[in-house]
Amino acid sequence: MLNTLRSAAIIATLLLAHAGAITWAQGGPTHVLLVLDASGSMFNRLADGQYRITAAKDAVAGFVSRLPATPGLHVGLRVYGARVAALDDGACEDSELVVPVAGFDREGLLGAVRGTQAKGATPIAYSLELALDDLRDATGRAIVILVTDGIESCGGDVRAAAERLAAAGFELDLRIIGFDLDDLAIRSFEGLGTFENARSVEELAAALGRAVDVAPVAAELPVTVTLTRRGEPASDGATVDFVDPVSGDATRFAARPDGEFVADLPPGSYRAELADAFAASPLVVSGLVVAPEADNAFAFELEPATEVSVEVEPLDPVAGAKVTVRFAGAPSGERSGWLAVAPADAGDEVYLDWSYTSSASGSVELRVPDEAGTLEVRYHLVLPEGGSRVIGRSPAFTSREATATLEAPAEIGAGSQFAVEWTGPDNDRDYLTIVPAGAREGSYDSYQYTRGGSPVTLTAPDAPGAYEVRYVTGQGGSTLASAPVTVTAVGATVSGPPEVPAGSEFAVDWTGPDNDRDYLTIVEAGAREGAYTSYEYTRRGSPVTLTAPIEPGAYELRYVTGRGSATLASAPVTVTAVSASLAAPASVAAGERFEVAWEGPDNPRDYVTIVEAGAREGAYRSYAYTRNGSPATLTAPDEPGAYEVRYVTGTGNRTLASVAISVR
Repeated sequence: MLNTLRSAAIIATLLLAHAGAITWAQGGPTHVLLVLDASGSMFNRLADGQYRITAAKDAVAGFVSRLPATPGLHVGLRVYGARVAALDDGACEDSELVVPVAGFDREGLLGAVRGTQAKGATPIAYSLELALDDLRDATGRAIVILVTDGIESCGGDVRAAAERLAAAGFELDLRIIGFDLDDLAIRSFEGLGTFENARSVEELAAALGRAVDVAPVAAELPVTVTLTRRGEPASDGATVDFVDPVSGDATRFAARPDGEFVADLPPGSYRAELADAFAASPLVVSGLVVAPEADNAFAFELEPATEVSVEVEPLDPVAGAKVTVRFAGAPSGERSGWLAVAPADAGDEVYLDWSYTSSASGSVELRVPDEAGTLEVRYHLVLPEGGSRVIGRSPAFTSREATATLEAPAEIGAGSQFAVEWTGPDNDRDYLTIVPAGAREGSYDSYQYTRGGSPVTLTAPDAPGAYEVRYVTGQGGSTLASAPVTVTAVGATVSGPPEVPAGSEFAVDWTGPDNDRDYLTIVEAGAREGAYTSYEYTRRGSPVTLTAPIEPGAYELRYVTGRGSATLASAPVTVTAVSASLAAPASVAAGERFEVAWEGPDNPRDYVTIVEAGAREGAYRSYAYTRNGSPATLTAPDEPGAYEVRYVTGTGNRTLASVAISVR
C-alpha cells in the first residue's frame, strides 16, 4: 500500500510543482492546458502494482482541486487516446479538448478527469499541434503540462510540434511529466521544455530541490460533515476520516453532539471513510472535493437506503475477456450510478473498466483485466453532494490466466506474406503481429486481429534478421505467446536500355519476389531511398513500361519493395536530350484555323498549342496531340495580339520549341 501511494504522490507532487509556476505570472492572465495520456498502456500497472490511469486521475484531480480560483487563471484539459482503440481507424487523431482554456471550471475539470478511460494510441505530436489552437487566443503566460507514460506511437514529430508551440508568438512554458519512462522515451523528450521522470522519492526530492521556490496556493479550509442514521443526527459509534488518495494521509474529524464532525483541510480531492459501529464495514465515499470557493459541507446517511444486487457471468472468465453483469434494485435516473470491476482486495476508490447505469435493473458488459486474479463488480451510487458510494457488490470471482499458441514458418522472405496459425482467448481487439526479436512490449508492425479467425496473414518486414510473431492482448498490449521467425534476404534484377530519350516510354525487364505492391521506377542517380517518378507495379508482369523524365541526365532503374520502399536492385540509365522544331504562318486572323508543321520526339501526350507570348510554362489554348501527325491543325484565339506556337512535352509540360505568331 505504501509503494502504491508513493507512485501516485510522485505524480501529484510534480504536478503541484508545476502548479506553482502559475504564481509566476500573477501580474497578468495565465493559461494552463493539461494534456493527459489515456492510451491503452495507461491500463497497465506501475512497478508498485498501482494502475497507471488510477494514479494519474488521482494526481490530476488533486492538482485541479488545489488550484486557486483567481481572476486571470484559465485552465483547460485535453485528453488523448480515450475514445478509439490503438489499432482502429482514427486512433492517431483521437485527441479531444474536453474542457476549453477559458476561465477555471473546477467541477468541469474534475468530472472530465473522473470520466477518462484508458483505451487508445499515443498521438503526442498531434495533441501538441492542437494545443496550439487551444491556446491561440491566449494572452500573457501559457503553460502546457503533458502527462504521459510512453512515447509518440503515431509517427508524429513531437520535437517539431513542440517547436511550433514555442514559436507561436506568446510566452509559453512546456512541462513534460513521465511515468517511469524507459531510456528510449527519455531521449525522445530531451530538450523539449522542462522534463521530469518520476522513478523514486529520492529523485523526486532532488528534482524539486532544483525547482523554483513557490508559495502555497491556499491555506487550510474548515470542513463540516453531518452524519445521520434513519434521518436523525448520529454522533455516537461513528468516526469520520478524510483520506488524500494520492499521499494516503488521513485526517480524523472531531465530533460534536449535534451529529456534526469538523476538521481543517487543505484544498484537494479526498475519500471519506465513515466507520459505523452498527455496520459490518466502513462507508467509503470517493471523489469529494474541498475547494477555496466552496462551502465544504457534506452530509451522509450511515445506513444505505437501498442495496443493489449484482451478479456476474461467467464466474471464471479468461483474463481480458468481457463478463455480463446483471443488476437489480438500483436507483433509476440518467447516470445515477455505475458498475465497475476491481480487484476484490482493492479499496472502493479503485475501479477499472466501468459503465454507467440509468435504470433500476438491467445488464452491462465489462472487461476484466489482462492479469488473472480475484475480482468483484461494485455498484457505485452517484451522490448529489458529490462523490460516490458503493451500495452493491457481486460475489468474488476469479479470472483464469489467458494462454495462446502460435505456429509460424521458421523462415520467410523479406516483404512476403505468410500465414500464422493461432489459438488463444480471441478477446476483443486481440491481434497478431511481427516485430524485431526482443522489441519492447506493445510494439507492432504488420498485424491482423484475431477476430478474423485462424490462420491470419502477416507481411514480413523488408529488412532481413531475427523477428518474432506475437499474440498480443487488445486491452493492455501484453504478449501471451511468441514464436521466432527469421526474415531472409530476397534478391531482384533490373534490366533496361542504357539510354532513353527524355519523355519516352521504354520497357524494363525484371526478376524478383513480386510481393504485394512491389514496383519498378526511374529516379535520379543517387536519389533517396523510397523516391520515385514514373512507376509500375510488378504484378503487371515482366517487362513493365516506364516513362523517362523530361530532364536529361544520369538516372537509375530500381526494383522497390511495396512495404518498406527498400531498393532490391538497380541499373543505370542515361536520359538523353530531345529537341523539336516548328513551322507556322507569321500571322493569322482571329478565330482562323491554321496548320503547324512540326518535328520532335512524338512521345506519349506531346502536343502543339498556341498561347499568349510569354505565357507561363504549361499554359495552353487550342492544342493538338503530336500522335495525330504533322502538320497539326490549331485554331487562333478570338482576341488579336502577340502569341506563340509551342511544342510541349506530355511529361512535365516542358516547351521544346516555339515560334512567334501574330493574331490580327
